[in-house]
Amino acid sequence: MLQETVGAFLFEYLYQQGIRHAFGIPGDFVLPTFRWLQKSRLQLLTMTHEPGVGFAADGYARTHGLGLACVTYCVGGLNMLNAIAGAYAEKSPVIVVSGGPSPADRRRDPLLHHKVRTFDTQRRIYEEVTCAATVLLDPTTAADEIIRVVTAVRTQCRPGYIEVPFDVVDLPIGKIICRDQPAPQSNPENLAAAVDEAAELIRGARRPIIIADVELHRHGLTDTAMSIAANLNIPVAATLLSKSVISETSPLYIGVYSGGVSEPECQEYVENSDCLILLGAFLTDVFMGMKTANLSRRKTILANTERLSIGLHSYEEVLLADFLQELAKREIPRRDFQNPYHRAQPLPLGEGEYSDALDADGFFRIFELTMAEDATVVCDVGDAMIGAIGLRTRGRSTFLANAYYLSMGFAVPAAIGAMAARPGDRVYAIVGDGAFQMTGMEISTCAKYGLHPIVCILNNDGYGTQRQIIEGPFNNIHRWEYAKLRDVLNYGKSVRVGTKGELHRALREAAAADEMTLIEVILPRDDSSLPLRRFASALARLRDGSQS
Repeated sequence: MLQETVGAFLFEYLYQQGIRHAFGIPGDFVLPTFRWLQKSRLQLLTMTHEPGVGFAADGYARTHGLGLACVTYCVGGLNMLNAIAGAYAEKSPVIVVSGGPSPADRRRDPLLHHKVRTFDTQRRIYEEVTCAATVLLDPTTAADEIIRVVTAVRTQCRPGYIEVPFDVVDLPIGKIICRDQPAPQSNPENLAAAVDEAAELIRGARRPIIIADVELHRHGLTDTAMSIAANLNIPVAATLLSKSVISETSPLYIGVYSGGVSEPECQEYVENSDCLILLGAFLTDVFMGMKTANLSRRKTILANTERLSIGLHSYEEVLLADFLQELAKREIPRRDFQNPYHRAQPLPLGEGEYSDALDADGFFRIFELTMAEDATVVCDVGDAMIGAIGLRTRGRSTFLANAYYLSMGFAVPAAIGAMAARPGDRVYAIVGDGAFQMTGMEISTCAKYGLHPIVCILNNDGYGTQRQIIEGPFNNIHRWEYAKLRDVLNYGKSVRVGTKGELHRALREAAAADEMTLIEVILPRDDSSLPLRRFASALARLRDGSQS
């Protein structure tokens, strides 16, 4: 019986870890690895450009738990770097598999094609945007190295990097010799003291509130956090990064908090709370509304995987999962909270509105009215995301956005990842015209694999968010006839809408149809949603010296 090869082991192990799909683009250094991928139980989706590969694997990871991107050496890996940097910043567990030169090539040190400076250039660069990295130069240790990287990715929920030399992938793999490392544990005294202080602060509060952030979803702790909220009847807010981490139809849900960008009722409740419980939260500038937030550290419990602080006290060696589990056991009086901000469905269009011209706020109102029950919504940067701050999705973890790293071009390829992860959902991508011109032609991948997203292109003739910050001709882009892309692809359906009635009809038909639908939404050039105007105004004060 032949011994298992490096390539066969790699993809079988990733399958056992729960991955079912891979996203990639072939190149000569990775072609032997692709051959093993093709033989594996994973389904490969080849994309049109490496940034799309990274964003698709990221979207899959956010939805499914682990993502896999496969690219060639340097020209592929470095082209995908931005997407993986975003996954690292936002704690999305993507595994990068790259082809590479052979050990013999590295010893001879030739000027091999795709090489940048040294043979280790790509690995060293990826070490900045991954939690673990390896180059499988020795097949006898390859199994241990693969397990080490994947374990780090699962534990830290950040990307990992595995480089496979083109000739090593076919070699017999060595036996697994690594031993299971003991799982990290909380310091019992520190944990008890932290839970005591947190429980005391919550008991003494009149209006505590939980902000449930993205680490709860990444580490599978959402149910524990929501049990605390339900048992104590404490309201819950989300952030743009964690929007839909809890069901937005929950009677405890009061909206998305992001400083002055928030819905006013949510901002008022959060900033007047006398006990702010931040669970799995990143204190980013987006979370703080670009320095418009007004939060008191003395009244805050901050618990994430890297830090636990209660008021002005910090606690070391306390795991987030342990803290939540022990806090859930404490006897704390139940609050008398009835949600005064439980938002109703938007009002249907009146008879006289159907012929009205569209604006950004009108788009999101109509989008929510017509959204499919099983919708997953993937939003790009700009008004596509900020304007959706008040949108209420119906399921958990059904809203995806690059809401901290803020990289344009995320939505369309990430929607492909979401469709692979959730084939039963109706997946929407909301993207501005500027971002669509970056990665939107990944709709060709949708045609190739018979995928059926609903893609809404918000066409306001340029980089609308940047115009709100500093105006200039650098914000202009070339106008495309987006609705004609259906003819280019010979796939799906496309429509151009400019009135509320046209959008309402197009979205309802798209939700009912079993095909890809591209909707070009014509918006006024200088229009933006109210949340984006708040966001851009705050950012303009930070970036525009003339407003200082």
